Amino acid sequence: MKYILLPEPDVIRRLPFYFAVEEYVARHYTDDDYFMGWRVNPTVMLGRNQLIDNEVNTDYCRQNAIDIFRRKSGGGCIYADRGCIQFSYISRTSNAGEAFARYMRRMAGMLQGLKIDARLSGRNDILIDDTKVSGCAFYQLPNRSVLHNSLLFDTRLDHLSNALTPAKEKLQSKGVESVKQRVMNLAAYTHLGISAFMDYVRREMCGAEVLQLTDEDMKGVAELEKELASDSFVYGKNPKYTVVRKHRFEGVGTLEAHLELKNNIIGNINMVGDYFLLGDIDHDFLALLKGCAFTREAVGETLQDVDLSAIVRGLQLRQFLRLLFGREPHVRKPEWLKIDLTSKKSTGETAGILAKHHMNTICTSGLCPNRSECWMARTATLMIGGEICTRKCRFCNTLSGRPHHLDPNEPRHVAESIKALGLRYAVITSVDRDDLPDYGAAHWIKTIEEVRRLNPDTKIELLIPDFMGQADLIRQVMETRPHVAGHNMETVRRLTPSVRSVARYDRSLDVLREIVRCGVTAKTGFMLGLGETCEEILETMDDILSTGCRRLTLGQYLQPTARHLPVRAYITPEQFAEYKRIALAKGFRHVVSGPLVRSSYHAAEG
Repeated sequence: MKYILLPEPDVIRRLPFYFAVEEYVARHYTDDDYFMGWRVNPTVMLGRNQLIDNEVNTDYCRQNAIDIFRRKSGGGCIYADRGCIQFSYISRTSNAGEAFARYMRRMAGMLQGLKIDARLSGRNDILIDDTKVSGCAFYQLPNRSVLHNSLLFDTRLDHLSNALTPAKEKLQSKGVESVKQRVMNLAAYTHLGISAFMDYVRREMCGAEVLQLTDEDMKGVAELEKELASDSFVYGKNPKYTVVRKHRFEGVGTLEAHLELKNNIIGNINMVGDYFLLGDIDHDFLALLKGCAFTREAVGETLQDVDLSAIVRGLQLRQFLRLLFGREPHVRKPEWLKIDLTSKKSTGETAGILAKHHMNTICTSGLCPNRSECWMARTATLMIGGEICTRKCRFCNTLSGRPHHLDPNEPRHVAESIKALGLRYAVITSVDRDDLPDYGAAHWIKTIEEVRRLNPDTKIELLIPDFMGQADLIRQVMETRPHVAGHNMETVRRLTPSVRSVARYDRSLDVLREIVRCGVTAKTGFMLGLGETCEEILETMDDILSTGCRRLTLGQYLQPTARHLPVRAYITPEQFAEYKRIALAKGFRHVVSGPLVRSSYHAAEG
């Protein structure tokens, strides 16, 4: 038996690469048996005919950067990471049963050679203390058997458990389901590290015999890898299935939805029940969902402009989403995130000054957790353009709707408020005014000029909207030469469409880029806890740095009301500190990162 030597053997590649090597060697090298040990980054590996939604918690995988791929062999779904060793065995024996038995006996014997009490269970599994540490699957090619053996050495068992635990649903499908078993890691039973153990297995299986793959071989492997990594292979084998949801709503009736899904896409939907029909439910309601992803966010976005109560009497969108997806998930707020909103005398004085000058603040409209602290310090973020925003972002508590006309006295009120508060550093923001031809740019300029007139020694920081990406409007505002100009990214690229109503991720990057071009210090921030992954956070940092922006704030998203997006995770202070360390190492010059941080929190300290 020969050991397959790969170019750059220490590089960890995606799962389809190793499956492609197996298949290529099995098809092109038929003179001997072949063997290979390898590892992957966190990955869920589906059997050939398994239904993803029966086997995988796709939300957990997405949040934790766990890949999902499919193999050509049968058997159950497994989780693998760098602590899980994969062995490939390619046999000249076309009798799969014989190949299975011979290989697994040999693997169990190698463990016993390390004084580990391992035994075979059936023909597929190896047990220690009646707990599974290794499993096997195979597929056949002409006159060849290809066998995969997965061995848990030092695997993240929490990831394994959570990634392979899908949401409990009533699924009707022809997909094969895994048989769940107790598992454990081998590392507890040997003094060898994972690399030393892999070297031991290689010597026992192959001695010094090797197959060195050539550059030409690797071209063939790359072609096979494309197929195995393609969506058509990973998801095309996913069978259709039906989901049934039923719930009774007061004032609406009992609704029972039957959905035909494939790859989590709605192919068909029907709804029965004792509800009262007012409109065309098929054409104006259900037909809109065909081809829609079966997620709360996608269905909500598809139906956000549809008056469901005009079709089904009394039905609201939130009720329909409750029918399909259950209650919005709720993550309990940790003890360390308790906020002191105790009112102090200086808090009342600040509130009184703001009220006297008819000022709106993001402190109040945004339910900022730091408003008591800031008001005690006689600081506030003043909000211009009125109190009603033309956008309806799902994280923001500012009123949304049709705004009033701009108040021509507002610039003076802002300047007088800053003077009365005695601010040496003032932060000004605004609602979005997409109803105005210049999106409020002229009003911004008048406000800054008036602040400068009454407060010549006050530094001014702006937190501007995107002005629909109009670079000339951004330049006009920057010509007022603020000390700092900020524009928030709010969240990562993937989540932007479901979190922000009109804003675009790349447009926000362009705003930061234009601020830098104007020679003004740029600043931005985004929220954590909306379901973003660590990789997405780091990618967003890199995207921001590419604009020239070097000031960053990171804070915890807090759900303002039940109508807003739920918190998906509470990020610990230690994690925020680590993200600050990473951001500074990447090239940011000033980073404020913590659960209660908001874009203007301690702004003057930068």
